[in-house]
Amino acid sequence: MKHYVTGIMSGTSLDGLDIAHCVFTHRNGQWHYEILVAETIDYPDQWRVKLRAASGLDARSCHALHVEYGHYIGTTARRFLEKNHLHKNELIASHGHTVFHQPENGYTLQIGDGAAIAAAAGCDTVSDFRSMDVALGGQGAPLAPMGDRHLFREYTFCLNLGGFSNISFEQAGQRVAFDICPFNFVINYLVRKAKIPARQYQSNTKNNRHHQGYLEYDPEGIIARGGKTDQVLLQALNKLAFYHQKGPKSLGEEWIRQHILPLLQHSNLSLPDMLHTWYQHAAFQIKRAVEADKPGKMLITGGGAHNTFFLECLRKLTPGAIALHVPDDQTTDFKEALIFAFLGLLCKKRQVNCLASVTGARQDSTGGSLHYFPG
Repeated sequence: MKHYVTGIMSGTSLDGLDIAHCVFTHRNGQWHYEILVAETIDYPDQWRVKLRAASGLDARSCHALHVEYGHYIGTTARRFLEKNHLHKNELIASHGHTVFHQPENGYTLQIGDGAAIAAAAGCDTVSDFRSMDVALGGQGAPLAPMGDRHLFREYTFCLNLGGFSNISFEQAGQRVAFDICPFNFVINYLVRKAKIPARQYQSNTKNNRHHQGYLEYDPEGIIARGGKTDQVLLQALNKLAFYHQKGPKSLGEEWIRQHILPLLQHSNLSLPDMLHTWYQHAAFQIKRAVEADKPGKMLITGGGAHNTFFLECLRKLTPGAIALHVPDDQTTDFKEALIFAFLGLLCKKRQVNCLASVTGARQDSTGGSLHYFPG
């Protein structure tokens, strides 16, 4: 039997909505997938402003944005399905946009009301994937390992380079996963703050994403490549307590603002030196995550997989026995949307989609709130 599901992901980098229409089949005890159509739909300026400001809203305004954003996601999904003539679609699975993530205090919030999505899209919808796990004492993250285990089983390690870098792998018969360190969130924050004219790099790379003529990110690591490592900042970053904690562990924007940004701001480095040092820090932390484990193949996906200079830094530091593999662009860019489509399908089938071995919860669970569209 084929299951047609549309997965929707909004990352902390605020690139836009990643939408992937997928088909899943279960044969001979294994799950198989195909991404049929996928697209990143850029946020209009007003939505970037609203989402960046969400964490500072009062309760009433935050809930209003939660519903409004749900209608926006649902409308965008409906247009995507109609444009691509995707008449077979039994479910939408939406991660939502993270505003708060404080599992140590017992709560997490990904806005994008599932009922509003279902109403606007005209389709059954699963949302709010993290809350059940947090209620069971878990980190509520990362959630991708269930998809890694079933859909990308040929890889020893699955590394995602999004707003945060995270990894998953099998260890002693259990899936192990954790957030490693912030990644694109910090890079994009620094580049946006510097207000670099996009035209400055048009001759070096194509398809630069920019806002009002200014770069939104470091295309292919070009800016960082022109800098050098500052050992004082690098050592300060690597000493942060989070990196020396045992998993399960996860990160949120609040941690970055409390621990990372002050170190960067007080370093008084140029942007190229700051980014170069950050890349070395991120590569070192990824190395630490895998160096004590077995050799094999590492799948690298997410926006950071297109960062040529960072991949060079990573290859220099990771053990030679680990082969780094960046897949085709569709898998690289839409793996998270694909996996949330899969997690939504498991939720609707009332099957486990969140692993306690990954999150530290008291037990495995089926995460997600299912909203049936009438009719």
